[in-house]
Amino acid sequence: MKRVVVGVEDLPHGDAALGWAAIAAEQRGATLQLVHATGFPMAGVDMLADDWTMQGANALMDRAVAQARDLVPLVTVEPLIDRRRPAEVLVDVARGAELLVLGTHRMTTTERVFSGSLAYQIAAAAPVPTVVVPGGVALDAAGVVVGVDGSADSIEAVALAAAEADRTGQALHVVRAWMEPSLYASVDVYPEGLAESIKEEERLVLAESVAGLAEQYPDLVVHERLVREQPGTALLDEAEHARLLVVGSRGRHGLTRLLLGSVSHTVVLHAPCPVMIARTRHVETQHT
Repeated sequence: MKRVVVGVEDLPHGDAALGWAAIAAEQRGATLQLVHATGFPMAGVDMLADDWTMQGANALMDRAVAQARDLVPLVTVEPLIDRRRPAEVLVDVARGAELLVLGTHRMTTTERVFSGSLAYQIAAAAPVPTVVVPGGVALDAAGVVVGVDGSADSIEAVALAAAEADRTGQALHVVRAWMEPSLYASVDVYPEGLAESIKEEERLVLAESVAGLAEQYPDLVVHERLVREQPGTALLDEAEHARLLVVGSRGRHGLTRLLLGSVSHTVVLHAPCPVMIARTRHVETQHT
């Protein structure tokens, strides 16, 4: 049975994630599974406080279920309250799901430097495509943007982005960012015409990334964009008014690893629209 899993929080940005997940479940003919994690259970001497925690969790879930059923009356809604930590619960419950959806907020500079994004850390460990939804998404947003670099991760990202764009009737914007070698060293170091040659190679990578989409999605409008810019900056610029931004995810995965310097981390922290982080294979979660 298809499922879309969404984390439920008592925070302003939680409503945006719930709404996005509800519509996604309806579009996919999937069950909407609402998950709230309270954290580890209280010690025996704090049973009263534990009771208050569970009462609050039940009240929060009741409100979330009612909100979801108002948005998508025909979708089956399944609530789940778990006493484990949010990252552990959501990664576990998401196994076998179509999507995992998380809410997030615009982070301060201090938060970005010292703590990063909890939503991104969960997304990095999740075994399924994960959508991170910020609060305050523009109502007039349109288009699905995807970044490509020729890797298996970006091929999967394009596939997910194309399916999402076709499903929702949006145009697909495929972005390939590249940088000239002269930005890193003296131009005298490089043979004449090298930059133009690299540009042509990048154009080929972009063309190969969209190969076959016209046959698979005849009605899908695809825009290809080759940009001379840092990848993170190029994607954020292109996603300024987008409905969704899709990126691949690379490297080792685990609940406790530090996630620094990746393009996907950058766009999750700064994107003005929901970000979908693709998955290319089953990820074994490391409980370290």
